[in-house]
Amino acid sequence: MPFEETTSTTRPRIAVGSTNRAKIDAIREGFTQLLGPVLVEGVAIAGAPEQPRGDDETRRGAEYRAESVRKALPQADYWVGLEGGVETVDGTVMVMAWVVIATADQVGRSRSSTYQLPPSAAAVLTAGGSLGDVSAAVGGDDWRTCGLVAWLSGGLITRGSLYVQPVTLALLPFLSPWSEAGENLASHFDVSR
Repeated sequence: MPFEETTSTTRPRIAVGSTNRAKIDAIREGFTQLLGPVLVEGVAIAGAPEQPRGDDETRRGAEYRAESVRKALPQADYWVGLEGGVETVDGTVMVMAWVVIATADQVGRSRSSTYQLPPSAAAVLTAGGSLGDVSAAVGGDDWRTCGLVAWLSGGLITRGSLYVQPVTLALLPFLSPWSEAGENLASHFDVSR
């Protein structure tokens, strides 16, 4: 049964539209930084894009994952989609990710930092390959957890650490300072236009 707890305390239940360990761990870390201990359950999502290309397709992939996991685990408090993708900027292939966090009445979104692929890796993607193909070739069995970014950065940045910040940023609309900022701005500026 999803979200079973052995203690009597209740923690926020986070449903993740993936079973990828790097994504689940990053989502757990981002939520824990802001909300304290949480319960996280990952669900495999059928129909998610294998290799999203472009900012819009990647964002839509994250939205699809969040909506799909909402249907799979409706008892959760938060539904999260995290999708990694590639985009071409001025002829350079770049890697990024989108995070979408939803509740019954609100949605938060954020995009990760972006990094450039070396020309040899970009050529694989341009020929129709995926980041997974490139990552597996250079990173071996650890690629799903560490990711290509770990190999390129000498371990300084991992796939998971790249994802923590956008998870945290996508949670901002759910925090009280977010609504307080709106109230404060409304009292200083005429935003009714």
